[in-house]
Amino acid sequence: MAKDNKNTKNTQYLTIKEEREIAKSNRKIMKQFERTKNRKNVDESEFTTQMHDPRNVIEIDNLHTYFYTDVGTTKAVNGVSFKIPEGKIVGVVGESGCGKSVTSLSVMQLVQGPVGQIVDGSIRYTTSEGKCYDIAKMPRDEMRRIRGKEIAMIFQEPMTSLNPVFKIGEQLDEALAIFEPKMSKEEVKARSIEMLEMVGIADQKKIYNNYPHELSGGMRQRVMIAMALICNPRLIIADEPTTALDVTIQAQILELLLEVKNKINGSIMLITHDLGVIAGMADYVVVMYAGKIVEAGDIHDIFKNPKHPYTVGLMRSLPSLSHVATGSRLYSIPGQVPSPVNLPDNCYFCNRCEYSFDICMEQYPPDYYFEDNHRAACFLYDEKYKDLDLVKPELPRNMADDSESKMVRKIPQGRVVLESETDRFGG
Repeated sequence: MAKDNKNTKNTQYLTIKEEREIAKSNRKIMKQFERTKNRKNVDESEFTTQMHDPRNVIEIDNLHTYFYTDVGTTKAVNGVSFKIPEGKIVGVVGESGCGKSVTSLSVMQLVQGPVGQIVDGSIRYTTSEGKCYDIAKMPRDEMRRIRGKEIAMIFQEPMTSLNPVFKIGEQLDEALAIFEPKMSKEEVKARSIEMLEMVGIADQKKIYNNYPHELSGGMRQRVMIAMALICNPRLIIADEPTTALDVTIQAQILELLLEVKNKINGSIMLITHDLGVIAGMADYVVVMYAGKIVEAGDIHDIFKNPKHPYTVGLMRSLPSLSHVATGSRLYSIPGQVPSPVNLPDNCYFCNRCEYSFDICMEQYPPDYYFEDNHRAACFLYDEKYKDLDLVKPELPRNMADDSESKMVRKIPQGRVVLESETDRFGG
């Protein structure tokens, strides 16, 4: 029966014996990683390093984070490299499952162990004291000194991040009491109330004594932002902070993040699958696909001149008023993402790419650099193949044939605004 069934013809199944062998091998690997992380009284020289560029807050270099499961090794993050300059916002964008959140959890050393482990690469971070640490090599005890104080995270669902049995004030006070033990209870409480005021919550003293379920979604997210900022971190990781909020509250939260960043002169790693959020917030953009970075660059380069077919596909997937005017269907990228347990040796996107050619099916492309550190992992830009007259992907500027409804892209001061040509030229 299996031979006649086309859907199961190429399907491979693991036997119970094979699963046991994989599990046994994985346990050995996981124990080794756990022993390394649980070391005590480690000399600081083992995890101190130097930044490649002192203007950066953090530098992620060739990061590999794997999950060792009974059916194989899931390569959630598979060679990611990017940097976050001081005082800048770097947006990490990609579809669900591309490795955005696992990258951020790796930076915080919060990947769920023992299954999840940072296997290779470095995460160089400069503290407020001027010391540079490789987070990937830091023992757990040492990481606790900078997690929360130096690097803070805003999680995407505040209702699951806030403890329902403790009041808001108690949860805010806890972080400050841990990192500032010399502060009295009155000083800690005053600081917590001050933070609630800074994130735009009215009647702070009342909210301080409320439980999480008594607040709205927007107020809970503001509390999470206050909790992340209470120790004045240098780096804020915002993991889809507006996913569960309505559009109006989303705009308020994003505006708040911008205001707070300017006040504390911090840097933000903004993770989202919403290109509109990236356009309105980020200075630099990193596009991820199947655990790798396929394109990265300045906000202007990515939105005005995207190079990788996947980035162009994401742009074309954005809804536009021209779809309503012409009655055309919204574009969607065909095909499926390859399994992270069994990744191919060739380009991960080639089976979904309309621009792929022979070499794409044979090996994974390196990064090709353009102006201003704009890079893309695509063979279309290899000089060896320029004689083939390959068609390169372009972002369609004209969303409809009707000139009155054509849309042009304008990027003032890092923000993307869509306006009609009629409005632009006063027609």
